[in-house]
Amino acid sequence: MPWYAVEALDDAIETTKAFLLPFELWTWLKLAVIVLFVGGTSTSPPGANFQFGGGGSPGGGTGTALPDIPFSNDTLIAIVVAVVAAVVSIWLVLTFIGSIMEFAFVESLRSREVHVRSYIRRHFGQGVRLFGFRVVLVTLLLLPIIGFLLIFVPSLLDGSADIALGSLFVFVPVMLVLGLVVALIDGLTTNFVVPVMLLRGDGVLAGWRAFWPTLRSQWKQYGMYILLRFALSIAAGIVVGIVGGILSLFVLIPFAILGIGLYVLSGSPTFHAVVSVSPLGAAFGLLALLGFLCLLFVLAVVRVPIQTYLRYFALLVLGDTNRQLDLIPELREEIR
Repeated sequence: MPWYAVEALDDAIETTKAFLLPFELWTWLKLAVIVLFVGGTSTSPPGANFQFGGGGSPGGGTGTALPDIPFSNDTLIAIVVAVVAAVVSIWLVLTFIGSIMEFAFVESLRSREVHVRSYIRRHFGQGVRLFGFRVVLVTLLLLPIIGFLLIFVPSLLDGSADIALGSLFVFVPVMLVLGLVVALIDGLTTNFVVPVMLLRGDGVLAGWRAFWPTLRSQWKQYGMYILLRFALSIAAGIVVGIVGGILSLFVLIPFAILGIGLYVLSGSPTFHAVVSVSPLGAAFGLLALLGFLCLLFVLAVVRVPIQTYLRYFALLVLGDTNRQLDLIPELREEIR
């Protein structure tokens, strides 16, 4: 039995070369904009670990709780809520844009032409449905976390270490299994259901209904795909880390030179004194923001061929397992 994922490893290289070569700067820049949002927006929201602690022992000591915090617990809670709300809002915006960009990316791969705005308009409704589906997946992860915190934190504060520890032992394996299931569903949705949605003009659930018989009947082929895709993701991360790190130096050095120039021209004895002057502080902030955005864009450019290869890899496997769901039949015939 031929393994379609193994055969697609080399074919994906040829499809990637056929799409990206000869090099066209404008095409790469447009793809970089798409990849900038596609790569980092899935069911893994940007989160922060908030640690709460007290100054006294569970049994009640004479020490003062949180002696170094110059504001009340209510203010601290308000700050934490505001930070969480900001993080969630940013994730929702990025996930919304990324869900729409998924269709712009796959449509670009299918047509081998990149027209960002027209593809967004064409598939906006499907992108909204994908966004809603991803929000539901994240909610499935958040509900056990909220339930765990409602048990763990009160037990810890009341000194019930046994209950807190027991809930922790139950929570960790449940979240590991649930996290793997959600990641698998999200990955299959992104790499296979989205192309099916684009091909048929369906929503997420209809796309899953169309893809499910293929997944069920060809589960060994998709199992091999998952193993190879995991290995490719590790290799891709290493490549992006090395190449992106080298290019980042060339991007950040000019901004560092400009920052040093501003510091010298300010005539201030310390950096804090420079920042305290509002025009110079604004200049430093703007310079840092521009440097960060340029760094993100450079990394997106580096990831263009990698993401293109990985998506073509998935499209080739999808077409091999079900010809009726083949999104790139002409390109497949051309390279084979």
